[in-house]
Amino acid sequence: MGIAERRSIRSCVARLSRPQKIILGVLALLFIIYNLTPFDSPARSFFRFQHNVIQDYYQNVHPTDSWLFQRQRYPIDPNNDIAIIVKTGFGTRRRVAAALRALSNESFYADTIVTQDFPMLPDQKNYTFANGKEVPVIDIIGWNIERGALKGQEHQERVMKYANLADAVDGEEWMLADGLGKDIGWELDAMKFLPSLEYAWQTLPKKKWYIMADDDTYIIKSSLALVLGHLNYAKPQFLGNPVGDYKGRFPHGGSSVVMSGAALSKLYDQHPEVVAEGHQESPEAIWGDKLLSTTFMKIGIYLDETYRRLFNGEPPWMTRMWVDRWCLPLVSFHGLGNNDAMVHVGDTFKNMTEPVFWRQLGKIYGAPDFSSFIAEPIRPNVDYVGRLDEFSTTVDKITEVDQCVKICHEHPVGCLAWTFDPGRQQCHFARWAILGDHAEGRFSGINGKLAEKLEHSCHSPR
Repeated sequence: MGIAERRSIRSCVARLSRPQKIILGVLALLFIIYNLTPFDSPARSFFRFQHNVIQDYYQNVHPTDSWLFQRQRYPIDPNNDIAIIVKTGFGTRRRVAAALRALSNESFYADTIVTQDFPMLPDQKNYTFANGKEVPVIDIIGWNIERGALKGQEHQERVMKYANLADAVDGEEWMLADGLGKDIGWELDAMKFLPSLEYAWQTLPKKKWYIMADDDTYIIKSSLALVLGHLNYAKPQFLGNPVGDYKGRFPHGGSSVVMSGAALSKLYDQHPEVVAEGHQESPEAIWGDKLLSTTFMKIGIYLDETYRRLFNGEPPWMTRMWVDRWCLPLVSFHGLGNNDAMVHVGDTFKNMTEPVFWRQLGKIYGAPDFSSFIAEPIRPNVDYVGRLDEFSTTVDKITEVDQCVKICHEHPVGCLAWTFDPGRQQCHFARWAILGDHAEGRFSGINGKLAEKLEHSCHSPR
């Protein structure tokens, strides 16, 4: 910096008022503190959380999909550039075949491994996709123990529970194994995240992207490819549906977790000591997805919440089509472990060659067209709001359905769907709509004008 530039800076500082100098000094101090603290320090976490809150508010108020329809700078071939890790447990092992069949239905034949928390069964073999491609299976906790990653933890309660389950499986004591699998499955799941990714990195290296999913998670290949084509896989990327407080934001594992190969390389190749710490923490971790996130945080890789609205933690019939997600692609479904839910979803989406967007869910499942609610706003015996929570609004002492319709119209951007419950004299409304639950005696509807306005704001195909 030359003499003239330094004098210019001093002149600018000198013209500042005392309060302005104090504010500038405080900001400089905060910047120094932020950069001097460890990557996973509470101070950094707090500032990042506040940044995410502001970003989320802006995306909520000003949703946009224009970036998705610019030229892709990092196009991918999902079948060759992605590796998939499907986690399962003894109590849920029967879900895996349906999950892999669903991937086959949309010709998603990426290199895939199944990681489980019990030894191979006597008659168990590797899985195969419909095209004959093999999907290896690994007892990931046993693998981690055998290679010494849990050395010193052999008598820890959770490790001993795994040993009991393994003994029951090896001894073919199926009733005991079933009981243990149901009782301790969630505990063992926390021990699968880090070693599953490490095993995938060792056996399927140099992939551009790695996807970790539960055995009841469905991933929409075409939507995923659209999104990832805009993201630089050469940089550490960590994406998902965020949950948790500022101390440890982490991606909800059931919605699927997406990581770039660069992120795994930085963790497993460059920081093995941090990985070792994570393995040692796993027998006491409550949630494996949080342990994965806090491990990444130690090396400066944070969950990127920019893409939070693309991930979905519900099955289709419970999915909320939010106003701020209307124009965005839908990447995943979760909660498909009961009965033939996975088979049903796999069959429904098997012919989808184009990205699927949140607002298209109604059309795919044969729900009434949103524009039809403009002329016919009230529908009997149905509920388009669904589950109520802190994000929905309830108005009491409403005696007529027309009052509920009027309340919705008084909130032109805050009410996409409404439901009137005459028995309780309540009107519920929310910024989302679901496909429609049968609700005897209730009346419900969708704000057709808002839906039409949102439709016209989308850049994606209608």
